[in-house]
Amino acid sequence: MNSTEQKEFSILIIEDNADLRNHINSFLKSIYTTFLAENGKEGLEIAKAEIPDLILTDVSMPEVDGIEFCTKLKAMPETSHIPVVMITARALEKDQLKGYESGAADYIIKPFVASILQLKIRNILDSVKKLRAKFSIEKNNFEEYTSNDQDAELMKKVMGFISTHYQKSELTIDSLTTELGMSRSSLYRKLNAITGKSHLDLLQMYRLQKAHELLLHSNLNISEIAYTVGYTDPGYFSTRFKEFYNVAPSAIVKGQS
Repeated sequence: MNSTEQKEFSILIIEDNADLRNHINSFLKSIYTTFLAENGKEGLEIAKAEIPDLILTDVSMPEVDGIEFCTKLKAMPETSHIPVVMITARALEKDQLKGYESGAADYIIKPFVASILQLKIRNILDSVKKLRAKFSIEKNNFEEYTSNDQDAELMKKVMGFISTHYQKSELTIDSLTTELGMSRSSLYRKLNAITGKSHLDLLQMYRLQKAHELLLHSNLNISEIAYTVGYTDPGYFSTRFKEFYNVAPSAIVKGQS
């Protein structure tokens, strides 16, 4: 179950107590798109299908508890990046340690104050936005904007694939999904969650960066450069280049002389 209005961020609430689940949803649904689950098993299914931006989960639940849920979530390539906040009545240090060891980003003890939970969520999602803003295809240090080694390795594979095949005008998402062993929708959501961009955005950014280098350091004309980096229409290439760099490719060529 979820609220229908699309908002900037989405949150999955996993809580077996219906009253508490609905209470949490009542003060979050006006700010975020929310998804609700009664236990960790259902939560894993929703997390994989919806790829929320953050997950709130109880620890003590039937079927799959919060610790097992978080461990499984972090083991799946599609969902390993999602921050998890655990809500629990277990205040002992050893219990919290188990939560952090399973991959939880934060802990909040029952009974909690709604404003404090909202602040924790906002701080975590602000960090997510900052990580996305740091993304640059010109950097190879993917650890800077990924939250774990698994995601950094995925980005290395994605950008490695793009750098190898960007000159092919017929390059499709299917080629990349086959290479990574992920579905089209899962890859789209994963890349958007990490970088704020789709695979097509990443491909175009890479092509335009290579075109910029060629404009500065080669003797090729604009049409030749467009074809070299994988565009079939030099006019379309020039339009996208100007949108990205705020300058026409012809201006860069003239600037060399």
